[in-house]
Amino acid sequence: MSGQSITDRITAAQHSVTGSAVAKAVCKATTHEVMGPKKKHLDYLIQCTNEMNVNIPQLADTLFERTANSSWVVVFKALITTHHLMMYGNEVRNYSFS
Repeated sequence: MSGQSITDRITAAQHSVTGSAVAKAVCKATTHEVMGPKKKHLDYLIQCTNEMNVNIPQLADTLFERTANSSWVVVFKALITTHHLMMYGNEVRNYSFS
């Protein structure tokens, strides 16, 4: 399967409606597309780790939820995204991922 699935598009739209930009970025970083997460989504999530008004445990929970997906691509991309945030995110706030 290549390209963004209907499910990915609907989920991203739901996060847009609820105003959760972080959840939308996680959804877009962990789509069903058989390729790595897009740099723009990873960069946005890294930027979020530096913001004081972003709930880091909620970000971690959103990534964790994506690991329960039935698609190996989504799970793998969620793990890549988690690793990327742990490596390049704000190290002071990384305690929330452990």
